[in-house]
Amino acid sequence: MIEWLVFLAVPFIAIILDGAYRIVVARMQNRQGPPLLQTFYDLDKLWGKKPFALQADPFFRAAPLLYFIATYAMFLFVPIGLVGFNYDFIFLIYLTILGSAFYVLAGVSSDSPYSIVASMREMILMVCYEITLALGIFTMIIASGATAFSGLVGNPVLVAPFAGLALIVVVLTETHTTPFDTASAETEVLAGAETEYPGKGLFFVELTRALIKLFYAVLLPFMFFGGNIVAIVVGVPVVYFLLAYSKVTTPRYRVDQAWWVLFVVLLVAMAEFVRVSLGVFV
Repeated sequence: MIEWLVFLAVPFIAIILDGAYRIVVARMQNRQGPPLLQTFYDLDKLWGKKPFALQADPFFRAAPLLYFIATYAMFLFVPIGLVGFNYDFIFLIYLTILGSAFYVLAGVSSDSPYSIVASMREMILMVCYEITLALGIFTMIIASGATAFSGLVGNPVLVAPFAGLALIVVVLTETHTTPFDTASAETEVLAGAETEYPGKGLFFVELTRALIKLFYAVLLPFMFFGGNIVAIVVGVPVVYFLLAYSKVTTPRYRVDQAWWVLFVVLLVAMAEFVRVSLGVFV
């Protein structure tokens, strides 16, 4: 029962933490920043906006909601564990890919050239970062000797440190944080894939982005320290701080630069996966 209550509270937790994230970013930039509940105010305003019928494409209308559902479903596995079975991490990886695919769908089904360009950029980067995410999770699972998330024990990051570093880079990319925010670069492609979305469509996109930050802020300490609840509670604000610090202090990569960096990270993750799988220096 408690697990389901936590699951239902996840969107509200994500909204509060996103507000705190925005305050930290503002303070790093020597600004006062918005109030803690600014994300909630923004979402409330978007939900109340009347839609305008510029797009009749059913994919355009459905993509934001599907994007939200796929992302929210990831919390069933990590860290709450409402759904658990052998090799459940494979299904979680599938959900992460599905979420990214719906984000791409939101852009390519739009009439805006900015949205289409943003989606193309996302697809280019997905070739590397989704595979890296899968390899990183597989490596951590193998390092822990588990067959499911519920079996994670110990400190897998100590056994596979390079897989941990690869996951950190993936988190920066999945959350569209500088320097890997090429798919949502405001100065280049306006609002990215969601440029044409009004009202409730944009509501689901923005809420999903807050959920993504929370999920990956939970996933890193969860994978690094074997599901230790204390490590997760301590690790979540640390990950949010690192995301804010990266956003404020790093310049954005071009698409080709981001792809090559992610490709090198993919090679590192692949080598670490092979090393841990063969039991070399473990």
